[in-house]
Amino acid sequence: MKNKMLSQVAAVVTASLLLFGCASSENIDDTDNTTISQTQTMEGDAAEGKRGAEINYNDMFEELGNTRQFDILALANSNQNLTTFVTLTEKAEITDVLKSNGPFTVFIPTNAAFDHLSKKELNELLEPENKVKLIKILQAHILPNKVYATDFRDAQRIKTSDNKVINVEVSTDKTVTIGGAKIVKPNVEVSNGVVHIVDDVITASEIGG
Repeated sequence: MKNKMLSQVAAVVTASLLLFGCASSENIDDTDNTTISQTQTMEGDAAEGKRGAEINYNDMFEELGNTRQFDILALANSNQNLTTFVTLTEKAEITDVLKSNGPFTVFIPTNAAFDHLSKKELNELLEPENKVKLIKILQAHILPNKVYATDFRDAQRIKTSDNKVINVEVSTDKTVTIGGAKIVKPNVEVSNGVVHIVDDVITASEIGG
C-alpha cells in the first residue's frame, strides 16, 4: 500500500513539472499563473516542539555547515523549531518523496506558525475523514521545481491544482509573503532543492477573491 501511494505521488510530481515549468528560477514574471502539484499526501499529529521562544533565523542551520549535504527532510529534522512539519510528513508517509532527487521548493512553517491554527482546527484536520482537506492545505507548501525568493514578483499568483490561487507579495525591502506567510529564512540550499522557512501556514484563495 505504501509503495503504491508513493508511486502515485511520484507520478503526479512528474506530470506537474510540465505544468509548472514557468515557475523555475530562470523564468517567473509578474503575470504568471503557475500550477502547484497535487504531490502531497499528508496527515498526522503535530509534534510539540519548542514554542513561544524567539527564533534567530539568521543562525538557523548554522551548526550544519554546508546544508547542501542534507535533503529536505534531514534539514527539517535538524531543527527543533520544525518538528510539527516533520511529524506531519512522517504520518503522511511521504518522507521518501522529500528524500528523493526532486528538485523541490519547500516552504516549511515553524512550529509557531502551525500554532496560528487553533487546536480545534488542527485536531479536525488530523481526523481521517478530513484527510483531503489537510492535503489541500499542505500541498501549497511544496512546489515541484527550484524557486528562489528573488524569483517571486509582487502581485504574482500561483494557481493550484484545485483551481485556487496563492497570492504573492514582495515588499520594497524584497521581503516575500506567499499565501499570507512571510519568508523569514530564504534560499536554504539542500541536496534536492531549496527550502524557505515561513512564519505562517500558506493559504490559497478562491480565484477572484
